[in-house]
Amino acid sequence: MKQQVLFIGDLNTNLPEYKSFTEKFECIRYELTTVEQLIEDFKGKLKNIRAIYGAWLGFVPLGGFKGAIIDNAPSSLKVVSICSVGYDGYDGERMAERGIILTNVPSHGACEPVADLVLYNAIDSFRNFKVATKNFCLENNHTVRIRKKLEDARLDTSNGTIRLGDIDGYSFGETTIGRPNLSPRGHHAVIVGFGKIGQNIAKKLDSIGMVIHYVKRTPLSAAEESEFPYTLHYHSSLKEAGQIADLVVIACPGTPETFHMVDKDVIGSFKKPFRIINVGRGTVIDEQALVDGLKSGKVLFAGLDVFENEPTVNKELFERQDVVLTPHVGASTVENFDYTAATALQNIENVLLERGTGLHKVN
Repeated sequence: MKQQVLFIGDLNTNLPEYKSFTEKFECIRYELTTVEQLIEDFKGKLKNIRAIYGAWLGFVPLGGFKGAIIDNAPSSLKVVSICSVGYDGYDGERMAERGIILTNVPSHGACEPVADLVLYNAIDSFRNFKVATKNFCLENNHTVRIRKKLEDARLDTSNGTIRLGDIDGYSFGETTIGRPNLSPRGHHAVIVGFGKIGQNIAKKLDSIGMVIHYVKRTPLSAAEESEFPYTLHYHSSLKEAGQIADLVVIACPGTPETFHMVDKDVIGSFKKPFRIINVGRGTVIDEQALVDGLKSGKVLFAGLDVFENEPTVNKELFERQDVVLTPHVGASTVENFDYTAATALQNIENVLLERGTGLHKVN
């Protein structure tokens, strides 16, 4: 009799890893509705499940895998294998007390696409491309005239809207809304969090000539730094790095220690106006402080893929031409989606078939 595995969320069922998996296990597809219904099913039709596969959304609709859900999980349950890197919504400690292994997927698959998004936003932040594409339209469709209108335009920092200039003439296009369109080359990028994703971001930004700084609790060893083909500059705090930063990239996890790391005080402490990108966790930035920084002009640009109160977003961030918002899609490529699914399946097989503790155990 095959061991039962519960599947929460979607995956590519054409994956050879999934087809192989279905030959070894009884796969049960399940749609979450309410905590009460799940608990009832745990006691009934799902009482013999041995593992749970959690796709990217996982148990978020029920507030996470915690509390009453863990307390009422079947005694047969040995492993919950999730596709994401982060596991904020899973009470790993309580799961361990119940003898349930929690596994995640390492950031290997997310590194490249997340770093690509940072590169996209970084270039935009220096070249003001969003402003150009937003205002170059049917109404303003003359390539020479729109450059002049953008050169003479002014940004209303209170709401991020732009009033185009109304004088005809020629402009090379080296300035937009009174700001220079700059090459990122030679400017200072400060990366907060220097794990695999942070290091991939550094590689991308180095490729366009940026000077790489990183903020981490402890510096890399000399031997570790020597493995990088460019110079790294270490800072023990964001405030310290703020004396040099032109661009800040948040790539660290959301923890009590990083909560509101970027707040009103930190923003105010920066020596010069700067740009900021967040692909880490939304809670690292105090969103209202960020909005206030944009209004004051201390923050020149914000590129955000994660948000403080996700899935909701501070309404004042929308419709601003100095802000680029993406709905948490930094890692969202077909390649990464399939990689995380295959890895999550491997974690389950390791526990149930090989009597392992999970290839990527986090509790």
